[in-house]
Amino acid sequence: MQVQRKRFTIYPKLLIGFLIAILPVYMLGIFLNHQVANSLREHILQSMQTNVNFYLTSLTNEIRKIDKYKQSLIVDEDVMTLGTVAPALSENELRESILRLERKLNLFKDSSSYIADVTFYIPSIDKRIKPGNYTEGVPMDQLLQIRSQMRHQLSPLIWWNGKILLNSYFPESPLSDRPPVFMIEIELDQSMIRKDLANVVDQGGALLYLHDSNKVILNNQIQSLTQELQLLVSREIENSSRNDILKYDGQRYLVSLQKSQDYEMTLAIYTPEAFIMSDFDKFNALFWILFIVSVIVIVLFSYWILKTIRNPLRKMVTAFRRVEQGDLTIRTSQGSNDEFRDLSDQFNKMVKQLQSLIQEVYEQQIRSQQSELKQLQSQINPHFLYNSFFILHQLIEFEDIDKAKEFVSYLGHYFQFITRDAKSELPLSQEIKHAEAYINIQSMRFGDRIQVAFEPIQVPTDFLFVPRLILQPIIENAYTHGLESKPSGAILRISNQVEGQMLQLRFEDNGSLLTDEELGQLTDKLAMDNSFGIETTGIINVHRRLQIKFGAGSGLTVYRNDMGGLGVFMQIPLSKEVE
Repeated sequence: MQVQRKRFTIYPKLLIGFLIAILPVYMLGIFLNHQVANSLREHILQSMQTNVNFYLTSLTNEIRKIDKYKQSLIVDEDVMTLGTVAPALSENELRESILRLERKLNLFKDSSSYIADVTFYIPSIDKRIKPGNYTEGVPMDQLLQIRSQMRHQLSPLIWWNGKILLNSYFPESPLSDRPPVFMIEIELDQSMIRKDLANVVDQGGALLYLHDSNKVILNNQIQSLTQELQLLVSREIENSSRNDILKYDGQRYLVSLQKSQDYEMTLAIYTPEAFIMSDFDKFNALFWILFIVSVIVIVLFSYWILKTIRNPLRKMVTAFRRVEQGDLTIRTSQGSNDEFRDLSDQFNKMVKQLQSLIQEVYEQQIRSQQSELKQLQSQINPHFLYNSFFILHQLIEFEDIDKAKEFVSYLGHYFQFITRDAKSELPLSQEIKHAEAYINIQSMRFGDRIQVAFEPIQVPTDFLFVPRLILQPIIENAYTHGLESKPSGAILRISNQVEGQMLQLRFEDNGSLLTDEELGQLTDKLAMDNSFGIETTGIINVHRRLQIKFGAGSGLTVYRNDMGGLGVFMQIPLSKEVE
C-alpha cells in the first residue's frame, strides 16, 4: 500500500519564500539600529565625561587657588604679628593690625565666589577675626577636633557640622598636640557648588561625593537614586574616570564619573537614557511598525499570487483529468498572456496530436494485417502512455513549468515519429533521434535510478535507411524487463563500432531478472524461421525486419554481458541501398 505524502501547498511556499527574502534585510536593519544606538550612547557618555572633567577641573583649580591664597595669608606680616606678639601690642596697635587683617580677609573672601566665609582665630588674645568684624571667644576644643580629623584623612577638605572647611594651623606639626598659635578657617559656599552642579547637565542630575567624610552635595532631591549613585561612586574610588549605566526603578541612566585625587572627591552626573534616546526610540518604533506592515503585505501579496497561479492550474488539472478519463475533445483557455497561456496552448496542441495519434493508431491496427513490416508501427504501449501523462500531471501539479514544457516537447516528438506513416523506412539519424526522445521521457520518469550512456554513431547516418522502429523496442525491452525493477544503480549502455562494411550496435543493461533459461528461449526464438504469433518482447520483430531488409548477415544476437544483464548485438550493412 502506497503511503500518501503530506502535501506542501503553494501558499506556505510563497509565504516562506518572501519571508526568507525580507527577513535578512530587517535583521540587518535591527543590527544597524543596535549599532547606531550603541554609538549614540557612547557619544553621549563621552560628552558627559567631557563636561564632568571640565567642571571638576574648574572646581579643583578654584580650590587650589583658594588654598594657595590661604598659604600666602599665613605668612602675612599682620597675621604673624597678631599670632605671636599680640599681647605685647598697645591697644591702638592691636586695633590697627586687626583692621588691616579684616580688610585682607575681606579681599580674600571677594577673590572667589566659592568662599562663603573666612575666619582667623588667635587663641593668645581669644579673638575671631572675620571680614569686616571680629568677636571674642575661640572654640579651642572644636578646632583641635578638626585638626585631629585632618590628620586622619587624605583630603585637606573637612566636612564639619554641615560645612565644607579648608583649615590651616600655625605652626602645623603632625606629631605635636600643642595648641596652635593661630588658625585660618575657610568655609566653601555649598550653594555655589550646587548652582554649578545644576549647570553641568541639562537633563538629569549631578552630585559631588567627598570620600573621606562620606558626604554628598547634590543638585536635586531624588534621594533614592542619589543613594544608588553614592554606592556606585564609592565602589569606584580607585578609578580616576568611568562611564557606566545605572538601572533604577525600571529606568536606565547614563552615568559619568570623574575623581579628583588631590581633594579625594568624585563628581558624578547622570542623564535618563529615555530622554537621550527618545528620538531614536521613535525611529525604532516606526521601524517595527514598518516590519509588521511588511509582513501583512507579504501575507496578502502571497495570497494574491496564489490566486493568480492556482486558478489556471486548477483548469489545467481538470483538463488533464478529462484527458485521463478519455475525453480528447477538451480544450483549455487562459485570459492572461503569460506562461500559463503558453502551457495551455501547448496542452491543446498535445491533446490534438493525441487525437491524431490515436486515430492513426486505430488505422495502423487495421492496416497491420496488410504488411508484417508495419506491424510494430501500430503498437502503442498504454502503460507507457499512462505513465507519460502521469509524469506530465505531476510536473504541472508541482509547478515545474519548464520541465513540463520540455516533457510535452519530448512527447510530441515521440508521438509524431510513431504516427508518421509516409514510409516504412527512414534514415538511421531519425531513428536515433526517436530513441533519444524515448530515453529522455524515461529519464524524466525514473530520474537518477537509471543511468543511460548513448555513444554517438561513428559513421554518417543521414543516408543510411533502415526499417522503422528498430532501436526503441530494444531500449524499451531493457527498461521493462531489466531495469525498471531496480531501486537504484541501473545502467543502460548503448555503444557501436564499425567492422568492415557492418555497423555494429550493442545494447547492454545490468538487469538481474534474466535467467539462463529465459536467455536460451530468446536465442531459440531468434533462430526460428517464423515466430509470428509468439513474439512478446519486440526484439524478434526487429530481428526479422532487419533480415528481410538486409539479408541473413544482419539482425540481432542476444548474450549475457559483463554486467550480468541482457546484451543485444545488432548488425546493419553500410553498403545496402534502399530498394
